[in-house]
Amino acid sequence: MNWRKIKAEYIAGGISQRALAEKHGVSLKTIERRAQREKWTAKRKNADRKAVEKVAEKTAEIVADNATLCERIKTKLLLRLDAMVDAFPTGNAQEVKMKQEGTEIIFRMRDIAAVYAALEDKATSAGHNPDIEDLSPLVELFKE
Repeated sequence: MNWRKIKAEYIAGGISQRALAEKHGVSLKTIERRAQREKWTAKRKNADRKAVEKVAEKTAEIVADNATLCERIKTKLLLRLDAMVDAFPTGNAQEVKMKQEGTEIIFRMRDIAAVYAALEDKATSAGHNPDIEDLSPLVELFKE
């Protein structure tokens, strides 16, 4: 009997002691006694706990990376918006109305501000930073 292999199969999870007994041609009682003596169940629970912790740690890293990326993108987009505001033509309302470029800038600034405000509202209400997908409407506006 390869007890190391049987024990490893049980600790790795996904198989019962009964299934192990059938698979390896050993009586269930023999498996149960060995498992109890060597504390297989406790070791299995410990392995499960460690796996869950690793997944949580990896998930936290991914979320932190996404939050950092979102903040970087948000900062870049705000700088672009600021530059657009600075580029807005000065003069009286009649001059601005007549300049096509000025009108386009106004519409783009309005759209960007609306999307950004919605993004901020979502982040505030959800209590977390937006996901990358949430920034796509802003990115699309700046592509134009």
